[in-house]
Amino acid sequence: MIVRPYIISALVMVLFLLGMPSLVGQSQEKHRVRLKADYIKQMDAGSYLDIKASARINKQTVGIEGIELQVVNEIDDEEIELGTLTTDQKGEGVFALDLNGLKADSLNTYSLSVSFKGTDSLRRASRTVQFKDAALVANLVTRDSVHYIEAVLKDAVTDSLLSEQNVKVQVQRLFAPLVLSDEINLTDDTGTILVAIPEGIPGVDSRLTIETVLEDSDDYGTVKATLDAPIGVPIIDESTYDERTLWGPRGKTPIFILLFTGLLVVGTWGTILYLIRILFKIAKH
Repeated sequence: MIVRPYIISALVMVLFLLGMPSLVGQSQEKHRVRLKADYIKQMDAGSYLDIKASARINKQTVGIEGIELQVVNEIDDEEIELGTLTTDQKGEGVFALDLNGLKADSLNTYSLSVSFKGTDSLRRASRTVQFKDAALVANLVTRDSVHYIEAVLKDAVTDSLLSEQNVKVQVQRLFAPLVLSDEINLTDDTGTILVAIPEGIPGVDSRLTIETVLEDSDDYGTVKATLDAPIGVPIIDESTYDERTLWGPRGKTPIFILLFTGLLVVGTWGTILYLIRILFKIAKH
């Protein structure tokens, strides 16, 4: 039997088209997911993991939205599942921690793993965070009419004072905190720092929210303590929004504009009525 060339070509084309989906699936690139997890403890508020998932897609680093991450407490050969979280539109998420429910190793170090199982387009990834529990206590003290922030840092488990740790002091602001000292504030042998508060810092109702921060410590992560101090300069409200100004609300229109507009309306209608009266007189004659 003679097989014509065009029949062979058609069969080859059909087989090629049938095999294309599998070839495309095999050649589809899986993006590498990067996980970032930071341990943060806010004194009197709790501890949490600040997590972010990102990937390099189309030569841009973007947050991965809507992926499920699993958090596990690792202790020796044991893994204790703590729960899961789903990233938001920016690829970020916060996982609350209860340190009383976690297990630490013999060195009082907690080890947590954040993992992603992967998808058809994203590779699996994991990140391990290790930290110890620290306590940071801040107080406002006054010496010779000068206000200071005194902060004491210690290990929360062993109750030992922590020296040579950089603790930053700053005032909370709407967009970015105001750092009170450009110098490095290392704790002394008693785990203490003492930072003077400059005069003239404005605050609502004379109150300043002062924050002391042990930031990104290799052993203890980030620890924050805040306090309200009534030592600020009162903020004077110089807003004229509720006064009779051009940029005020409709009910606060300036008096001269109301008078001018009223006189203009009365004058215009008066002129119109006068002209109508003249026209009636002309029509009668």
